[in-house]
Amino acid sequence: MSNDFKKAVLFVPFWRQSAHVGNNRVDRFRRWLIEEGYELVIVLAGTREAVRYESWGQEITVVDRLGLHPESDPDEVKQLSNRKPNRFRRALANWLFNPDPAIVWSKAAARHPKVNDAMQGAKFILSSSPPESAHVGAWLLSRKFSVPHIMDMRDGWLDEPLKPLLNSSALRRWLESRLESRIANHAMAIQVTSDIWKELFDVRYPHLANKTHILTNSYLPNMPNPNSLILKAADEERVLIHAGRFMGSHMKREPELLMEPLLKNLTNTHYKGVIRFYGDLSEQEVVRLEDYQPRFNSINWRVEFHGSLPRAKMLDVMQNSDGLLLLSASHAALPSKMFEYLATGLPIGYVAEVGCATEKLLKKIKSSINLESESLSGILEPDTFHGCIAPVEYSEPVLKRKFKEIYASNFNF
Repeated sequence: MSNDFKKAVLFVPFWRQSAHVGNNRVDRFRRWLIEEGYELVIVLAGTREAVRYESWGQEITVVDRLGLHPESDPDEVKQLSNRKPNRFRRALANWLFNPDPAIVWSKAAARHPKVNDAMQGAKFILSSSPPESAHVGAWLLSRKFSVPHIMDMRDGWLDEPLKPLLNSSALRRWLESRLESRIANHAMAIQVTSDIWKELFDVRYPHLANKTHILTNSYLPNMPNPNSLILKAADEERVLIHAGRFMGSHMKREPELLMEPLLKNLTNTHYKGVIRFYGDLSEQEVVRLEDYQPRFNSINWRVEFHGSLPRAKMLDVMQNSDGLLLLSASHAALPSKMFEYLATGLPIGYVAEVGCATEKLLKKIKSSINLESESLSGILEPDTFHGCIAPVEYSEPVLKRKFKEIYASNFNF
């Protein structure tokens, strides 16, 4: 095999799972690596065994027997969900499987003959979480084939865990801390998505600080430059949009945390309008938001639900609004949709705790408004606002350069 041949394996069970935000991050890695001449192998979970060949490499689908990651058409439009999750069954599954139920798929994928064949000649294997079990499968393959492992952490594992069990059970936290430690110490490099994530990780693993790197999410390339907003008459309806779910990935992100300060803020303005929610909202989320409809109606604002849209269409919808709404209930995480919000140049009304990663970033953006302490009047009056250029440090060219710098000494980028 030629020394110039470059191949990488991406171990990402959620790839092609409709509306999964992790796909956006992995797609950036995929495009960057293709641009650098890499042949790629993407290992994903699905309902049936399959190998899909592309100009850049192949996708290997390994059956997910628990049905946790059904692959689907990324352009599929999803309507509001009527799902009623079985909390007891979910809690039991989380107790039984370490670190999560998807470990069943990860171990099966790590043993799969086609995946094992694909590891031959690979420069590295990259796994992205959550679920954390993706790191376990990649770690097993890395050790088996002596291929360096890149551990991409979209969220914390032990830091601000998404699983309540890690906060309530000392035994479970000990078990998973051993697993995290073994994988992190073995990894060639670790990627986190905010400076606070790195600070927390460095406290636990100070000896790994030099191989732990901050690589945030980004907005899409070739986004149009934000234009001045269309002037509206004082009695014309204003449109505010919230994209995505609330509690889907973080149970602390309760709708009330956004709706209460938003209601209070709009009560103090003289505008009327509509608040539109786009996303695969659960039945519980819809019910809790609907409870606010009478109170918003009383101040001449409506609450509407529009289901999910493909990413490109959602960006078009956002560009035709007067402002965007964001709730962050995490201290360390930067919501991935925030970067797409930034790219529109539109005002962002947000709720976030003081000193958290989201608040620290948005304080630098002149078009952002803290709904708990600042008035929305300014952004609802378009002649006082003329768009905001997204910070260049969150653009794809800058982040790709950081990605290359992180690994330049290890691989032939």
